[in-house]
Amino acid sequence: MLLTTADGNTNISIQALVGILVDTQLLVNESCTSNGQYTFCVIKSGENLTTEPITWTGVHRYTAEGSESAKCSGISGVFEYTSSDFGSIKGEFNSDKTCPNTTYFVSPSGNDTNTGISPQDAWQSISKINSIDLKPGDAVLFEGNNSYNGNIYLDDKDGNNSANAIKISSYGTGKATINAGSRFGIYAYNTSGIIIDNLIIAGNGMNTNTNSGIQFYNDLAGNIKLDFIEITNSEVYGFKDFGIVIGAWNENSGFSNVLIENNKVHDILDMGISSYGKFSSTKTGYAHSNITVRNCEVYNIKGYSKNSHSGNGIVLSDVQNSTIEHCTVYNSGSGNTNCGGPVGIWYWDADQVTIQFSEAYNISSGTGCDGGGFDMDGGVTNGIMQYNYSHDNDGSGFLVGQFTGARPMQNITVRYNISQNDAGTNGGSVSLFNGQNSLSMKDIYVYNNTFYLSEQATNTNSATIKYTLWKPVSNNINFYNNILFAENGADLIDVPSGYAGNFAGNLYYTSGIFRINYNGNTYNSLENFRGTGNETFENFPVGYQGKPMLTSKGNGGIIGFDNKLSSLDAYKLKADSPALNAGISFSLDRGPAIFMEVIYPKPAQMTLEPMKKYK
Repeated sequence: MLLTTADGNTNISIQALVGILVDTQLLVNESCTSNGQYTFCVIKSGENLTTEPITWTGVHRYTAEGSESAKCSGISGVFEYTSSDFGSIKGEFNSDKTCPNTTYFVSPSGNDTNTGISPQDAWQSISKINSIDLKPGDAVLFEGNNSYNGNIYLDDKDGNNSANAIKISSYGTGKATINAGSRFGIYAYNTSGIIIDNLIIAGNGMNTNTNSGIQFYNDLAGNIKLDFIEITNSEVYGFKDFGIVIGAWNENSGFSNVLIENNKVHDILDMGISSYGKFSSTKTGYAHSNITVRNCEVYNIKGYSKNSHSGNGIVLSDVQNSTIEHCTVYNSGSGNTNCGGPVGIWYWDADQVTIQFSEAYNISSGTGCDGGGFDMDGGVTNGIMQYNYSHDNDGSGFLVGQFTGARPMQNITVRYNISQNDAGTNGGSVSLFNGQNSLSMKDIYVYNNTFYLSEQATNTNSATIKYTLWKPVSNNINFYNNILFAENGADLIDVPSGYAGNFAGNLYYTSGIFRINYNGNTYNSLENFRGTGNETFENFPVGYQGKPMLTSKGNGGIIGFDNKLSSLDAYKLKADSPALNAGISFSLDRGPAIFMEVIYPKPAQMTLEPMKKYK
């Protein structure tokens, strides 16, 4: 910044002006600190300022290093002038700022009459933050290990620049806590270009709060996708509706390039982490795109009685190109009273989506149904569930289902997963259901999984592979190279009359009575089951009936958040396992089974035969 002297000929930089004011004792340059990017110096009026009773304080912010073009400086502050003629006059002053953005500091020891631009001259309240417009690149930093009462509200005058995001975070030691009371914690309306990091967002309790923790919402007309959101390294709890939610409600307007990473979300009444849009079974396109949920821990999402399912951990909908990975969801759903959920981690009405490297356990159906681990639900196309561990859930470990009125479902892959003792009250290790015509659900591929199920007294109709009796499921439904291990009365397969699937290369074992219920008939051996046309592949008998020789079957236990699923010792194949390096080979097998050694059941009838390629 340059100023011009009275003669109009000499340019003076703001730095030089400060130096002159200090030298003439018009200004006192007090304590200075640096945050790595800027130096902040508290300034006060000097002895020679004026004979009139005027006082002023402020902050001089500048960069002392770097090229001349990168240097910047500015002065902001407040003044008070007292005159016998005019009385007291108070005001604020700001120089032109050559620095590209502003960092505002908030501290319990601050004052809202301060400049807010240095830790020594911090503001005190959230209401002060809400009173200003945050420009692209600005930041709001709350002093860590302190609490602040209020609700942060951002609108289209805040941020809205994906190339230069604003940031809301903590400074100093520890995380700052935003005490939201009964309202929202942070609500961003029709804006993006926002980073929320290293905060604790606390409601006053899931049963007393009436809102959500962190909410982004877009209802702009014209199918506008607002770009760039990051919510990272934060903890959210004590809210009714959502912990973290990306929402929209105007055709295909929504958000793009959203990252939700390294967060802990817990003690929420309805849903942990979610996205939604304005649903229509006839529309094309999706409200949101490129949402990633990674390395998040979600638990104690209780659920309650409402007109639909409640108690979901992570559920994303109306989204295209999305991944949920390395997440752990547990101890949720106990207050649910409806069907259609809850589920630990799932998608519905979505395209090109993946759930991987995640664990879900102790998901309850409440007094309703479901309560499963993982799910690709109504209207999902091009969905993958892979390298996941589901265990000890009331509902199915892995669910693929098409609800009535959904967009068509197609091309769903379930591979390289483990289910242990799921289906406590309903479903199976893997379950399929269809609420529409058979053509609305097709091209399902379930392969290279391990399903271990010991039937529980609360679900005497369980099976490792189970279809729900509703509408026919039969259009290119495939089960290849899975290990099916049923104990304590559980069935191996349960497919009702009028339904169908393609089974090949699977290993079947039960410690009790061998039972496959398929298309209205019961089969007591693999050989008999081949009479249905299943477990034959290119005119060769395939599949295997016998022990898979697994380590620690039924004892996988809890891996826990932030631990790699590859550390799971159970369900590895012993050296003499018939499932080693065997099974059918087919063109959809697009990757190695890096999570489990399992998978490739070895049919005795094929030991001397070359691996066959699925055509």
